[in-house]
Amino acid sequence: MWVRRLLTVNALLNSTRACAFGSHARATPFPSTLRPWLASARIGARASAPVHDYVRHLRGGSTLGAGVGARRASTGAPVPHEGVSMFAGAAISAAVIYGLNGLGCAVSVADPSLGEKVADLLGTGAIALSAIVSNVISPASMNIRVVLATVAVVMWGTRLASFLFVRALNRGGDGRLTGYFTTFPKAFLFWITSATWGWLTALPQTLLCFSTTAAVTPLGPFGAFAAGLVFLGIWTEAVADWQKWQFKSDPANKDKWCDVGLWAKCRHPNYASELVIWTSLFALAAHGLDCVLAVAAAAHGPLFVAGLILFGSGVPLAEKIADRRYGHLEAFQVYKRETPLLVPRIFPLSPEPPRA
Repeated sequence: MWVRRLLTVNALLNSTRACAFGSHARATPFPSTLRPWLASARIGARASAPVHDYVRHLRGGSTLGAGVGARRASTGAPVPHEGVSMFAGAAISAAVIYGLNGLGCAVSVADPSLGEKVADLLGTGAIALSAIVSNVISPASMNIRVVLATVAVVMWGTRLASFLFVRALNRGGDGRLTGYFTTFPKAFLFWITSATWGWLTALPQTLLCFSTTAAVTPLGPFGAFAAGLVFLGIWTEAVADWQKWQFKSDPANKDKWCDVGLWAKCRHPNYASELVIWTSLFALAAHGLDCVLAVAAAAHGPLFVAGLILFGSGVPLAEKIADRRYGHLEAFQVYKRETPLLVPRIFPLSPEPPRA
């Protein structure tokens, strides 16, 4: 038992080193004094294997983030990438996203009103640009899993950035951001938060692009299902934004809250769609990553998004604004009681009575 635990610890260290620094990282062998013990345990041949290979051997199958060693052993495919590691790729993504947000900070300090207009354009657009750069540099840029993840992020980013930019232009700014750009410290804090959100959000797709495992990992039914959920979330978010835009554009709906279409099924279909998009994108990317460390790093993306939506500037802020505007209306209180917060109600609580 202690021999197996020793092997697992050594394998974890080697797996972490290989994952962080790429496939050039050398595994650390066991001391020569332990080799007779390992040989007697009949598992010495696996002493310096990555932990995912060892677990795969014990369980007889692949695991999440199964690793390039396991893929090479099971498929015989060559490793397509021996250069940039996943975490070097993450640094490239950070340079793109923080750089574009830095430009936004400079613009907002020079002209706060212009900063309100371009905040979402640059903040959200940086994620799409990072996805494109990562895919261009990726050695597995034509792999179906990488292509689906990249197309999804670019579609989401360009659609949302352009929609929010047009909305800000029509409104003459973004009321949610009033006061954020009055001083440099406030502007800097806003843009550094925006950049951190963007970098973490893009992380699953970024790490997938630079994973040595991605090119030899088939999509499979689970990957196809996850990709389908990603694009479903993008579609429902676009529909929800369009429905609310049309509702608010009608002068007859002035001083009314949107309760039509998807907004009649839940109070925040846009945020519900965001949760579906980034959770599903993580599921799509996870099985193409090299090791458990990369999977854990990628998980920070959907967790950060969920935290913002559930506890930060998402649902709590939207609920506060709606309560301030419509909370005094009995009809709005009925809408809140009968309409779920995030999980849509597909069927009515009780069937409608038959019509005469």
